[in-house]
Amino acid sequence: MKIEKYSYEGDPNIGFYATVTSRYAVYPYNFQKKDVFEIENAVTRIAGTQLVGLFTAGNENCLLVPKSIKEIEEKKLEKAGIPYQIIESRQNALGNLIICNDKGALISEKLEENKKEIQEALQVPVKTGKIAGTTNPGVSGKANNNGVLLHRAATEKEAEKTKEALKVEKVDIGTINMGSPYISSGILCNDKSFLVGEDTTGPELGRIDQVLIPKNSDN
Repeated sequence: MKIEKYSYEGDPNIGFYATVTSRYAVYPYNFQKKDVFEIENAVTRIAGTQLVGLFTAGNENCLLVPKSIKEIEEKKLEKAGIPYQIIESRQNALGNLIICNDKGALISEKLEENKKEIQEALQVPVKTGKIAGTTNPGVSGKANNNGVLLHRAATEKEAEKTKEALKVEKVDIGTINMGSPYISSGILCNDKSFLVGEDTTGPELGRIDQVLIPKNSDN
């Protein structure tokens, strides 16, 4: 089990810059820690920016991308063999609006009209909901197939709904990068490897270990 710290071009909010799943990863240019995740990957911009993680979300079946994606960016994904679906919505920041794994997804009410499309692309059941009272569940939590770590203000009801939507055994609240409640802004992970923002503290790493890493794994 790999757990490493990293700042992308000086920014510990690495979750805004990449999307990692159990099958593939998509990184911006000059991302220096691709070797942490030993999976297929593409290096590209999304919507003309380095903010790959902000504009995309996905699981092993599909990467969801905004309609603002450029043709040259699509070709990068296709060349890498990464399946993707363009979501026809005015909401471009899909990474902020969708939390998912290989078993389920929780999406923002802002994407209600795209729910069926998202479900077909990800090939998992999709529910609509909030985390910490916000309509941005994607940035307010981080999930893999083992568990889900949520914004520290998430209610018990929200936590239970997210747990059920993602079909995981473990759910808890936490922070990242020395107190940020927006968990996914500072972590990239799948079931095997973890990359966290440079400012992440020991106690924050401990919570990640408890929730997202299976107990039979070796750190």
